[in-house]
Amino acid sequence: MIVLKALALLAGYAVAVLAGGAFVDAALDRLQGPEDREDVEAFRRRGLRGGGRVIGWLERFLFVTFVLAGSYGALGFVLGAKGVVRFAEIKDAKDQKVAEYVLVGTLLSLAWAVVVGLGLRWLIFGGEGGG
Repeated sequence: MIVLKALALLAGYAVAVLAGGAFVDAALDRLQGPEDREDVEAFRRRGLRGGGRVIGWLERFLFVTFVLAGSYGALGFVLGAKGVVRFAEIKDAKDQKVAEYVLVGTLLSLAWAVVVGLGLRWLIFGGEGGG
């Protein structure tokens, strides 16, 4: 039983982190029109190559971990910290496309990870309440 729970945990993290990235990318692609892509790509080029992807992996990993631990307040802490870090660059964007891109991506990432985390919590801890 413990081996199955460990495998479920590993699979759940993979779904949250990796499949979550594909989900967020696909959703953001659908939101962008051809006229938006240039602004978004210019914003992405200002950062590290692949930096946004790694940040997404880390935030989804943390979000799932916090849900599994029942530390829902920590979700708000991570969102707040990211907002503080991103505030200046979003504020200086020439239009709101970049701000919306970052906000929608972050919220989609959070939603995906919380749903996966809740599913894992139910699967692993069942009626025990977790933790």
